[in-house]
Amino acid sequence: MTDHYPQDTVATPAADGTLTLPVTDRWNTPLGKPNGGWVLASMLRTAMDHADVGRPVVAAITYFASPEPGTTASLTVTPVKLGRRVQTVDVDLACEGKPLARMTASFARDHHGPTQELGVAPVLPDPATLPDPRQGDMPADGLFGRVEYRMAQAPGWSQGKPSGDPTATLWQRLDGGTEIDWPAVGLLVDASPPPVLELGHLVSMTVQLTVHFHRLPEPGSWVASHFTTRHLADGFHEEDGELWDDQGRLVAQSRQLAILL
Repeated sequence: MTDHYPQDTVATPAADGTLTLPVTDRWNTPLGKPNGGWVLASMLRTAMDHADVGRPVVAAITYFASPEPGTTASLTVTPVKLGRRVQTVDVDLACEGKPLARMTASFARDHHGPTQELGVAPVLPDPATLPDPRQGDMPADGLFGRVEYRMAQAPGWSQGKPSGDPTATLWQRLDGGTEIDWPAVGLLVDASPPPVLELGHLVSMTVQLTVHFHRLPEPGSWVASHFTTRHLADGFHEEDGELWDDQGRLVAQSRQLAILL
């Protein structure tokens, strides 16, 4: 399959000085709209390409509406504070004057400090020993054609038998082992089916997503991913996520608020 990452996340300057991004259907979810992780990755790359900020430390994005495939989005980068150690910017994404998302993100340049890991990576079989769900019932177009998954067992919801345990543990990587950069880390925290599906709710859309960025995985490697939902109230639910590299080191943490439709 043709590699469209990172090209599909690159915004280019227009003649009037604005930044534009074609909204492709190559990252669509089964709902027919671009994945929220792709939106976040595009906004992160725009900030990194058009402001001297370094690598992301934390990003918080609020989604107002989904962009429509086939349209052209505009992006605006607004510096908030460009400090000595931390640089913070806002990025707004809109289409035809309609606001679609706003991200506030902090970055760091050449920052080094103490590291101590107290968490534990999920235990998963070697991804080479696990089946490719795209060879079964999973669609191979849109988002699922751009991200590869390996699971120790098929989720209950995919077989019409939700387990009641809204937890998912799986391997992920970009299709064909494409190198995972910082924007792709943001993509992967929101690129797999939400574990709330195991409660029998089949449509969930992200309202707000916060990501803490720790490190990049080695090029071509799989990312061990753990996502869980513990709270569902009035149709809103949280989802907590962790991404780990294949050496057992934390890549990123995430928390999102989503709404059931």
